[in-house]
Parts: sequence; C-alpha cells; structure tokens
Amino acid sequence: MTTMRQEIDRWEADLGNLAATSASDSWFLEERRLAEAQHTLVAFRGHILPLLTAQPPYDAVVTEIEHLLDGLEDDRDELFRTVHSSASHQRIAETVAALRALGRVALGIQVSAADVH
Repeated sequence: MTTMRQEIDRWEADLGNLAATSASDSWFLEERRLAEAQHTLVAFRGHILPLLTAQPPYDAVVTEIEHLLDGLEDDRDELFRTVHSSASHQRIAETVAALRALGRVALGIQVSAADVH
C-alpha cells in the first residue's frame, strides 16, 4: 500500500516531468496547463483524496482540496473550448500551487498525529 507521502511525491515529480517536457518540446501554455490540470485531477481524485478521507484529522483539508479540484475541473474544461479566457491559465497554476501547499499541510498533520501516538 502506498503512503500519502509517496503519492504526493509522485504527483510532484510528474509535474516536474511535465514542465521539463513542455519546455523541451515547446508546448503551448494551454497544452502545459491542460496536462497539469488533468494529471492533478487524476492524482488527487484517484490516489491522494482516498488516503485523506480515510482519516478524520484531515476533514478541513479534504474540504478545501475538493473545492479546489472542482474549480480546477472547470478551468480544465474551459481550456477545451476554442475560445477561452487567458485567466484560466493563471487559475490553473494558482490552484496547483495551492494544492501543493495543502499537500504539505496534510503531510504535516500526518507527522503531528504520528508524534501523538
């Protein structure tokens, strides 16, 4: 069974690989943000959130992550449109940054909870 730290580390490493690939292959900004959004949604909905929801101390973090993921889905869907706002690129980058921060908070809670037991 994978741990939350492994899943978050894997997600962050994959985002780093996406950034490197997008730079080396000269992706358009829309392509990079779409890939970041899609990968983040799959990682959080499929792997990270299930690990968090199984443990009560994470309720507030889970609520905020779910809210951010809902907005990220909207921004991702906006990128599929022929005409989309350039603000969606910025919102995706900001949401991914916020999810990184919340991932660190969740890992901090995990460490604190382990210290108590």
